[in-house]
Amino acid sequence: MTFMFLRSSAALALLLGIASCASAPPPHANGAAGREYFPLLPGAHWLYELHTGPFSHTTLDVTARGERPVRGSETGIFVVEERAAGQLFGLEPSGLVGYRVADGYMTRVPALELGADGVVRVFGRDGVMVLPVDPQPGQRWTDQVAVFDNTPGESAQSWTARIENVGRLHVPAGTFDDVIVVRSEQWDRGWRENEPLHSYEDYYARGVGLIRSVAHNHTRWLPIAEIEQELVEVSFDAGAGAAVAR
Repeated sequence: MTFMFLRSSAALALLLGIASCASAPPPHANGAAGREYFPLLPGAHWLYELHTGPFSHTTLDVTARGERPVRGSETGIFVVEERAAGQLFGLEPSGLVGYRVADGYMTRVPALELGADGVVRVFGRDGVMVLPVDPQPGQRWTDQVAVFDNTPGESAQSWTARIENVGRLHVPAGTFDDVIVVRSEQWDRGWRENEPLHSYEDYYARGVGLIRSVAHNHTRWLPIAEIEQELVEVSFDAGAGAAVAR
């Protein structure tokens, strides 16, 4: 999931060409280990600092709003609201993203629209695999993603990812033990064979979720070389997820 170049908001994701900030599967659909590494519950709240350099930063407010029905589907989606305190290279002030569990992985769907009837419309395809339901150091996976939906001759991109053990890590919210990192790369083989479009390091703490993420831009499309996201505050309040902000 994650934020970063393709992860923090739907608008920023589309600006850079695809579909992963906070990242977690619905707790009821996940294994125990997955819940511990990102306990996404209605009302859960994470506050992050986003930096693109020493003089460019904003905050990102992430709130888990709960599961909602999806138009045209028997499977619901867990909705998360992301709010930025200000503009940062195309990052919109607010947006909704969703999470589903499929084939043993949590996937992030970066573009949602909530109707007046409370039913969600999903844009794009199945999302990007972000984290196994039972994450273990040494795990590796790949994923194919269509860049645009219903587009003749659509471009496909691929993801490669692996999990490593980190142990202890300090961020503004505090020092956390039992941390893992997911190192992932987004590839477009038609653009370049030996270098990814973007690469990420997403750090997850057991019992807390995403605490740090760094995204690297390997293209020349935008002047942003790197975006860093770090956890400032975290809380779990079951009463806060009753409704999704429009």
